[in-house]
Amino acid sequence: MLGKLLKNEFIATGRIMGALYAVVAVIMAYVLGSYYITKDTASTGQMLGIMVLLLISSCSFILTAVVMIMNFQKSLYGDQGYLSFTLPVKGSTLLISKIITSTVWFVAAFVCLMGTAAITFFVVKEDVIGEETFSTIESLLPMFLEGKSVSTIITSIVISMVSYFLRFAVITIEMYFAISLANTRHFQKKYLLWTIIFTIAVLFIVERISGVIADNIVFGIATVGNKLSIITSYDQLASGASFTDLVSVITYLIFGVGLYYATFYVMNKKVNIR
Repeated sequence: MLGKLLKNEFIATGRIMGALYAVVAVIMAYVLGSYYITKDTASTGQMLGIMVLLLISSCSFILTAVVMIMNFQKSLYGDQGYLSFTLPVKGSTLLISKIITSTVWFVAAFVCLMGTAAITFFVVKEDVIGEETFSTIESLLPMFLEGKSVSTIITSIVISMVSYFLRFAVITIEMYFAISLANTRHFQKKYLLWTIIFTIAVLFIVERISGVIADNIVFGIATVGNKLSIITSYDQLASGASFTDLVSVITYLIFGVGLYYATFYVMNKKVNIR
């Protein structure tokens, strides 16, 4: 049943998000294709394409949040609420399907941002950022890769991506908890206003507590030489070593689990469906 729910979720949200990233893919293909055809000469069309990509990638996270909030509100607490809650499926499965869908779209926004940054770097190069600055950036890359095997680099990237993936999932749960709380009896008349207030409050509290914990506890994984090492002090970090803060990952995981159960409780016990 989870598979069917995910299919419906991606269809419902893909009308906007899918169209957005289809446009992004076309623009990226045009910029890269025309760049290699003109042999490293940046044209006006390429620069306009890059500007559009930068605009879309910078707004993609906000658009993703808006689309996910609207879909969550409409399908659970709006006109479709009675239908959703009468499906032969557990409420937890409904919530999980929406968390997975939202997280995937947040990851897509992140990939869009990284892809735009990479294209801007390779196409614009010294034409915009200056030959000296570009040469400095190019010289730094081998320093980070020097002495590291392919497996070490891939493992480091995977760990970093998992931490980002988890962060996006927690952001999703924070939003869904705020929406659910805003649809309870005391706040439902002005649920949109309370959704904004609760979202900001939850985001601030989670980030504040996570920041305090991370500032006082050092625990993570770093690439030291050609191996991954557990770091418990910043003094252990070598020059050029990449560091993944596991304290923040664990903290976000705890908050995510807690907010998931809190959202599930509010969904099933406190929410008034319109």
